[in-house]
Amino acid sequence: MTAEKPLRHVLTAHRSQPMPAGWHIEVVTRWSPGGLLLEYTLGVPAGRLVLAPRSETPAAQDLLWKRTCGELFLGVPGDPSYLEFNFSPSGDWAAYAFDGYRAGARNHDWTGQTPEVRILPGEGATRLLATVPHAALRPLWRKDSALTWQAGITVVLETHLGLSYWSLAHPRALPEFHDRAGFIGAISVPEDLF
Repeated sequence: MTAEKPLRHVLTAHRSQPMPAGWHIEVVTRWSPGGLLLEYTLGVPAGRLVLAPRSETPAAQDLLWKRTCGELFLGVPGDPSYLEFNFSPSGDWAAYAFDGYRAGARNHDWTGQTPEVRILPGEGATRLLATVPHAALRPLWRKDSALTWQAGITVVLETHLGLSYWSLAHPRALPEFHDRAGFIGAISVPEDLF
């Protein structure tokens, strides 16, 4: 697989939820031998961030967005369908497929590796590392399309202040990560991915 340059994405909190000065979230995306790697840096002081405890056996779980989690939405330009992935500090993950805006929702299943999610706590920032395996991305692959996917890169952040919603873009008055107008990130797809 051809190496692609890592991309840095800066997220902002939804305008309805002012955050303390200095809090920040950045996400670096890059391709690795295992799949698409996302490194979420949660720049929240120690003691303010609430993280789910590590699962003994991480697995697919629903409702991860009710606590701190990294999220990724991916779609192909011109196609209303998209995939959603959620990554919890617990190591649990979720994957869904949609036919269009919140339509036809179902679990996204594939054969092979499952996402790997790790957490690296720190004093000034916590890193959440998630790898989406190649097999999970196969439905997006189109030989006849541009080799760039539209990405919504988001975080639900639980802190001592409650939940806040962070994204590359916030196209609506209330937080809404499924709106394709918020999929402003671009993931370049290596020509030899599959």
